[in-house]
Amino acid sequence: MAKTCSAASTALWSASDGLTERVRRLRDEYFAHETRTFRNEVLPFSTGTPWDAVYCPTHWTNVPEVMPFLKAFEDSLAAAARVVPLPEGFWDEPLIKRVALFFAEVVRAHLPVDILEGELIVGGHFNVALSLCLTKRAEKRYRRIANRLVKGITRLSNLGLGNCGAVPGHLIPDYPKLLRLGFRGIMAEIEALLLKQRDVEKRVALEGFAIAACATKDFAQRYADEAERLVMDAAPGRAEELRAIASICRRVPWEPAETFHEALQSLWFTHMLAMVSESYPGPGVSFGRIDQYLYPFYARDKKAGRLTEDQARELLCCFFIKPNYAYDYQARIGRNQGINSSFGQLITLGGCGPEGEDRSNDLTYLFLDVIEAMNMLEPKPNVRLHARTPDRLLQRV
Repeated sequence: MAKTCSAASTALWSASDGLTERVRRLRDEYFAHETRTFRNEVLPFSTGTPWDAVYCPTHWTNVPEVMPFLKAFEDSLAAAARVVPLPEGFWDEPLIKRVALFFAEVVRAHLPVDILEGELIVGGHFNVALSLCLTKRAEKRYRRIANRLVKGITRLSNLGLGNCGAVPGHLIPDYPKLLRLGFRGIMAEIEALLLKQRDVEKRVALEGFAIAACATKDFAQRYADEAERLVMDAAPGRAEELRAIASICRRVPWEPAETFHEALQSLWFTHMLAMVSESYPGPGVSFGRIDQYLYPFYARDKKAGRLTEDQARELLCCFFIKPNYAYDYQARIGRNQGINSSFGQLITLGGCGPEGEDRSNDLTYLFLDVIEAMNMLEPKPNVRLHARTPDRLLQRV
């Protein structure tokens, strides 16, 4: 029976024969969790205080099968946490600025930087457990509230009312704005708001946003540096790719994206940093109407002769592998994921515009091709259908 199930599972998740050698190797590497050298497993980071909390049990109260292990997870992550040096005056700052300062220090200097052989979209480690940055007094209050919530949810779960609770994720950042402005442009907006804002709490929030936004530039520079380091030992073809990756990482996500490759890289960096900031492996952290906001980059590059259809497909395939590494969060004990797996990082394709006009485009169909060819859990696709959906798209879906 075990052999039969294993064979069926293998057939279910098999990839298209049309994948390029690069993409097939990267896809196979992802599925070889027990033998691959890179693992996006949870890394805890602490302020080093005796009372510090790095794991939020309340994040997992909607997963009844995890709840008996919450205390073990919390204690083991605290014991394994890496202590992050804090800037002078850290504990004098309001909580929102402490959280931003801690996040910035982690991504600037402590989050591992990994570039896999052959990949064209980089950005590896995003499963983390970041300190809550609470004072001793605030941590005691948080602990009382968290324990009471977990106790109440446990009671509901024991009554068969599981899968309930308030959890992070379930958001769609304004990725079109990011690609249009870059974090440099977003920083300019924050600075303009700071000049006008007089409310103290709102100013503190804006200052926290600015700290986190600035850190994205240094984070991407670390990947540029790593790509340039790898050039020294790379074959000529790969060396050229690494130089291009380094150049892209020197620009995005700080600057506005200009090419399809830059747009995909900027999108992935920002998406993974959203997961880092939440210490949560992606459930509901979604990409939105991805074929709409990426299409101008795709169309412009193709028209200029900078991008072929095959190159665009390979870039998308490389991009599609990245969100699946969220499952390293639990891969040692839960690698047999099904289609209803809860780590859904969703993409939305097709749909209509404000006047009811169909908004499907050539990139919509390319996404559908990649989804079928890759056959992986993430990102999970949604296709919007409406009265004016073309027959071609209906048939393709």
